[in-house]
Amino acid sequence: MVIRKTPPRRPRRGPSCLLVLVVVAALAGAIYLIANIDQARDQVEMFLPPPTPEPTRSAASYAASAALLERDGDYEAAVSAYEQAIKLDGSRVEFYIPLIGRLIRLGKPDEALSWAEQAVILAPESDRVWSVLAGAQLVNGERLAETGDPTNADLFFAESVQSARLAGEINPANAEAFAYLAGALVQLGPAQYARAQEAAEIALMLDPENPIVRQHMATVLELQGFYESAIEQYQVALDLNPDIAELHIGLAYNFYALNDIPTAILTFQDALDADPDNADALDGLGWMYFLIGEYPTAEENLVKAVELDPEMVRGHAHLGAAFYRNLNYDSAIPELEMAVERYNTVSVANSTYFIMLGLAYYFKDEANCDQSVPLFQKVLDTIPEDIYALDGLDRCRAAVLDSGS
Repeated sequence: MVIRKTPPRRPRRGPSCLLVLVVVAALAGAIYLIANIDQARDQVEMFLPPPTPEPTRSAASYAASAALLERDGDYEAAVSAYEQAIKLDGSRVEFYIPLIGRLIRLGKPDEALSWAEQAVILAPESDRVWSVLAGAQLVNGERLAETGDPTNADLFFAESVQSARLAGEINPANAEAFAYLAGALVQLGPAQYARAQEAAEIALMLDPENPIVRQHMATVLELQGFYESAIEQYQVALDLNPDIAELHIGLAYNFYALNDIPTAILTFQDALDADPDNADALDGLGWMYFLIGEYPTAEENLVKAVELDPEMVRGHAHLGAAFYRNLNYDSAIPELEMAVERYNTVSVANSTYFIMLGLAYYFKDEANCDQSVPLFQKVLDTIPEDIYALDGLDRCRAAVLDSGS
């Protein structure tokens, strides 16, 4: 047996030639890549697939979401969704109509009218478009009447009559057109009550299951003083759709007209359950608490009302009255000043606020009688025997005599 002796391997003293070559080549490639980075990027991108575009929502998708949001009571979000649908596709009039209806019910007459005027330009042959325009004109007139501008209010009511009639001519089966016609006619005064009643009855015959039809029939009855019949119409409307806050509000005011303030309070609460941010409901609730002497609770609700709707003159007048009854004259004066300035003309309905403002000036400082007396006199020019205005004048005369003695 032959045993071969293999010499032992010695450890290497440095890197192999192959490794050195690989490292040098890598460094050279890196230097070249850095020097030509833009060109290299372009070459890489040539072989990459194009990016997948991000999915976008369609106008119809936004409109469908708006309908669901309305169903769930998220009305402000529904308005935003309808507006987004129109932004994406402004040619589809069916997106405008529910938006305008919702703005009317949210107490946003200016916005409702703006969209309705655009819709009429888009689809002048549509009876539904003329119908919602009539509704927008009607609520604008109601807002102006409430703020003491009867002349411009009547112009809106007359325009509403014209729009509703045109809708009815295009489609004699459009029940809402006749309902808005009735609502506008009755606002033009007693001379139009018979025609308003006739239009409301036609609307009711065409669509007795429509809450808007029932609402305007109730208004026609209410303004004629038939409060119990109006209540019946509101209750039927609420059976059809209990989520419309305006129906609860109208019902509450008819209970108030019958001196049933406790039921009116509960009904205003129902309105707030349907729409917690409804300024008209908060104003009505606050005023009911004022009438029963719960002035702190009245003030709490009325503050919220004017925060939600700073242009609601009635709300500022009521809040000023609540501050006045709480002996907070510093807060009462600016609220009453705003209301009196906007009302301008004294009526039986608003004379209280002129007198309260005069008395607030007086109680804050008797030296303010120079501001108080013209207010008392303005009331007496319209209502000569108003005992509260006469009392205010007597107080100021006594204050002048005391200061001169």
